[in-house]
Amino acid sequence: MKIYTLSFSDDGDGVARRLEFRAEDLTSALIIAHREAARRGAELWEGTKKLCTIRKPIEASPTFNQYAF
Repeated sequence: MKIYTLSFSDDGDGVARRLEFRAEDLTSALIIAHREAARRGAELWEGTKKLCTIRKPIEASPTFNQYAF
């Protein structure tokens, strides 16, 4: 198993922190990373190699109605 690091910045939605975890492969690491970063942005690393950036989801506007005609 490889060791991956999920790095969160101090973004107003939480404090800066690092989460290290083990995963069988990159696909498994991405699934874990997206679950852990469901409400805020983070970067996924394998050692010194940055694999991706997970963006914070955009909250739906309370005045937006997708079904309005």
